[in-house]
Amino acid sequence: MSKRRIPEAWAIIGVSLLMVLALALLARGLVKNKDRAGQLGELAVSRAMDSQNVLLDMLVKTYTWDIQEEAAYIANDDSTGKEELLSRWLPVLRSRFAINSIGLADDRGNDHLLEHADSLWRYTVTIRDTVPFHCSVLRWSMRATPETGDTLHPDSGADPRQAPWYSQALEDRRDGPVWTVGTDTSKRILHLSLLLRGGQGAPGYRVIHFDMDADAMFAGSSQWAAEVSSVLLTSKGAPLTVLDTSEIGRAWTKALAGWKPLESSGDIKVTVGDHAFVARLSPYDLNGVRLFTGVMVGFGPIEQWNEEGRTALWWVLGLLVLLGLLLATVYLQSRNAEKRVQRQTRRSTIQARNLAQAIDERETLDREVHHRVKNNLQVVSSLLNLQAQRVPLAEAQKEFLRGKRRIDSMALVHHKLYRQKDLAHVDLGVFLNDLATALAAMFDPDSRGVSHSVDSGGVKMDADTSIQLGMITCELLANCHQHAFPYSTGGHIDLIVRDTGEGMFTMTVKDNGKGTTPAATNRAALGLEVVEALAEQLDGKMRMVEGEGTTVEVTFRSIGH
Repeated sequence: MSKRRIPEAWAIIGVSLLMVLALALLARGLVKNKDRAGQLGELAVSRAMDSQNVLLDMLVKTYTWDIQEEAAYIANDDSTGKEELLSRWLPVLRSRFAINSIGLADDRGNDHLLEHADSLWRYTVTIRDTVPFHCSVLRWSMRATPETGDTLHPDSGADPRQAPWYSQALEDRRDGPVWTVGTDTSKRILHLSLLLRGGQGAPGYRVIHFDMDADAMFAGSSQWAAEVSSVLLTSKGAPLTVLDTSEIGRAWTKALAGWKPLESSGDIKVTVGDHAFVARLSPYDLNGVRLFTGVMVGFGPIEQWNEEGRTALWWVLGLLVLLGLLLATVYLQSRNAEKRVQRQTRRSTIQARNLAQAIDERETLDREVHHRVKNNLQVVSSLLNLQAQRVPLAEAQKEFLRGKRRIDSMALVHHKLYRQKDLAHVDLGVFLNDLATALAAMFDPDSRGVSHSVDSGGVKMDADTSIQLGMITCELLANCHQHAFPYSTGGHIDLIVRDTGEGMFTMTVKDNGKGTTPAATNRAALGLEVVEALAEQLDGKMRMVEGEGTTVEVTFRSIGH
C-alpha cells in the first residue's frame, strides 16, 4: 500500500465504525419507539388536564367576582326595591348566558328572584312575613319593556330557606361564595350563594344566589380539539356537561360506565371502533362541593406521529445499509480510480503550465501593445508640437497645444496602464493616483501648491474600462489645474470612486477652487464634451454638482460586466 493510500484506508475504516455505531443507535431507537406512543399519550393527557384546570379556575373566578360585586352593591345600598335590583341584575343575566336566575332571600323567607325561561323574563317578589303571604310576579318578553305584572296569593310556595344553597351559605365559615350542586338530577344546575350579614335597613341576614346551567357555563372549556375533550362530574360521577354522540363522546360514556369516584385511580383506556382513547379524572374542589374534572385524548394523531417516526427510522436504517454497500464498492474501485486521478493530475499540471505560459505571453503582448501605443502617441504629440510652431496665429497655436496635451494624456494613460502588475484587474486606487501625480507634473510649476487624494474603495477594473476612466480623469484634472486655482495659494483635489451596485459605478472629481463661472465653463467646454462622450461609451453620463468649488460626477458601467 502506498503512502498516499494509508490516510484513505484509515478514513474508510473510521467511516465504517461510525456507520456501525449509527446502526446500533437506530436499532436501539426502534426498540424504544414501541413505548413512545404511551409516553406521548400520558404527556398529552397531563397537558390537557393542566389546561382544563386553568380554564375552570378562570370561569369560577369570573362568577365569584360577579356575585361578590352584586353583594357589595346590595350591602352598601339601603334601597333594594324592584327597580334597583332590576337595573343591576338584568344586565348580568343578559351578559352571562349560563346564569338562569339571580335571587336575594332574607332570614324571614322574603325573596326577590329574576329569571328567564324560554323567551320571557320573570321577576318575582315573595313576601312571607305577612299573613297570608303574597307573591308579586312581573313578566315581559326579552325584547320588550316590562309590563304590569300580576299579584298572586298562592296557598303555598317554595321557601328559599329550605333550599340547599341557603343552608350552605349559612354554614360557610369563610364568608365567601359557596357552590352547591342542584338536587334535580334531570337538570345540570350549579348554585352559587353568598351570605350578607346585617347592614343598615336590614337587621337580619340575606343570601344572594346565582342558579347556573353547568353545561352552558363550562361549554367553552369542554372541547378544544377534535381529539381532545373534557367533562365535569359531580362528586357521585354524574356528568354536569352534555356528552355528545360523536366518537369521543361515546368513548366518554364507555369510560365512565365503570368509573367510581372513590375507588378508581389512574388513566382509563378505552377503544371505540378502530380508535383508542385515554382518559384521566381528578378531583376539583370548590368552596362547598367537590367536583371531578376529566380530559380524554385520542391516540389517532399520536399513533400516526409515532408510526411516521418509526417509518423514518427504518428508512434511515435502509439508507445506512445502502451507504455501507456503496462504501465497500468505492473502496474496491479506489485503486483504479487513484491511477486515473494520477494520470489526470499529470495532464492537468501540464495544461496548467501551458495555460500559465499562454497567459504570460498574452499579458506581455498586451503590455507591448500599450507601450507601442504610448510611443505612437508621443510621436503624434511631437508632430503636433512642430506643427504648432509653424502656425503664425497665437490662437491657433493654443489649439494645437491643447490637442498635443490631450495626446500626451492618452499616452500617459497607456504608459501607466502597462506598468500595472495585473491588467485583468487594474487597481483604480494605484492607477488613478499615478495619473494624478503625473498630470500634476505636466502643469508644473503652477500645480506645486495643489494637492490631491484618491479614494477608490478597493474597486478594480478591466483594462478597457481603465483606459476610458484614465482619459476622463486626465480631462477633469487638467480642467482643475487650468481653471480652478488662479492664485498662488493652491488648493486640493479629491478623486472618489464608488461601486453603486448592479454593475454601476460613480467617479467624483471635486476641487476647492474658485468654482464654475460661465467664462471658465466656455473655456473647458471641449474637455467636458470629451468627458461626456467617454462616459456615454461606458453606458453612463456626466453631471455637474452645485456647491463650493467644482464637482463633476461621472456614472459608468464596467465594460467587463
